[in-house]
Amino acid sequence: MQAGANKNHESARLRILIVGTGGQGVITAARLLTNFYVERGHAVVSGQLHGMAQRGGAVQASVMIDCGIGPGLPAGGANIVLGLEPVETARAMPFISSKTAVLMNTAEVVPYVLSQQYVLKQGTGRYPSLEVLQEAIGNATSRLRALDATVLAKRAGSIRAVNVVMLGCLFGAGLLRVSPEEFLEAIMRTAPPRLADVNRKAFLEGVQAGRDLPVLEEAR
Repeated sequence: MQAGANKNHESARLRILIVGTGGQGVITAARLLTNFYVERGHAVVSGQLHGMAQRGGAVQASVMIDCGIGPGLPAGGANIVLGLEPVETARAMPFISSKTAVLMNTAEVVPYVLSQQYVLKQGTGRYPSLEVLQEAIGNATSRLRALDATVLAKRAGSIRAVNVVMLGCLFGAGLLRVSPEEFLEAIMRTAPPRLADVNRKAFLEGVQAGRDLPVLEEAR
């Protein structure tokens, strides 16, 4: 998806990659970011890099802000990776460089195939330890920050709000030239009434978590 822009608007030039599993709201998070920046006059290209509709499948979505018309994310080209699940964050390694800021939810979602192997006592597949995943990502960039966004989503009222928590963390961590309050206002304008309170709480939980993380410089 490509949206036009007011060329007089200050360029943001950001490549954001959002990754997770089916059912975590990766595409919704990308759409919220895309709409927000388009409304502010930026040129945005957003696309699903890879995805599986069924719950538990790997999903990646990119949001390219003022980066031209090409939808492809180059190797090592992500300014920010927003990881809703640890293994899927590690799967984004080809797009991570030493300059990439990575925000990762530490709560695992065990793939269906591994769960099935466990139940049937077949195969040797195991979910990697969080320490191994963090070490691998940390070897690529020192700008990794981890939090349990799933716990915060539950506290806000719904585990399905983990994507909103992570968006809150993104803004709270100061990686963007936009205040969290501006983005929250945009979320609340579009949220269904029945989800408005949960989304507001989830976003604010994420904002506070982002502010509590070790300082990250603004993404460039």
